[in-house]
Amino acid sequence: MVAAVVAVAGMAVSAYSSNKQSQAAKKAGQAGADASYADIAERQRQYDQSRADQLPFLNAGYDSLERQNAFLNGDTSGFESSPDYQFRMDQGIKALDRSAAAHGRLMSGGYGQDLTSFAQGTAAQGANDYWNKLAGRAGQGMTTAGSLQSLGQSTANGMSDAYTNAANARSQSAYGQANAASNFANQAGQWGAWYAGQKYG
Repeated sequence: MVAAVVAVAGMAVSAYSSNKQSQAAKKAGQAGADASYADIAERQRQYDQSRADQLPFLNAGYDSLERQNAFLNGDTSGFESSPDYQFRMDQGIKALDRSAAAHGRLMSGGYGQDLTSFAQGTAAQGANDYWNKLAGRAGQGMTTAGSLQSLGQSTANGMSDAYTNAANARSQSAYGQANAASNFANQAGQWGAWYAGQKYG
């Protein structure tokens, strides 16, 4: 009778110990996985914020590239409506008008030639300036696109590592729980053998 009580008590202690070991392994695995998922969420948040911050520069680059292509294809409306070109033309024509009026040449052929020459020179210089400004903005957009590509790759790599860590944490948890069950089975077998030895030995 005493041997049976001792064996049952031993098995109960083993079961309690194995249960605690299994719970600890489960909690550790969950904590590891939770930490990895929190890491993934933070990486995603930071990427989304960085992309939102850089999106205006990317969009400006796309817009400038479209304007460059339109200009190359003969659409000069963007250039002709640009504020700096319009300002140059307006101020230049006003200056020519004042000068011609002061000299009594406002309606003369010479004034017409001066106006044509001024308009052609201003258009040539303005077109060059317009193109360079667009090229600068398009280049800025290209740089931003490259930065976002690098950021995206880095974020993806970090997330991949975090998912691997989460899987490893769950795997270790399952291993720990299985190990606890195996230990309990071994100890129960040992207590059973001890009891049998006491009873029949």
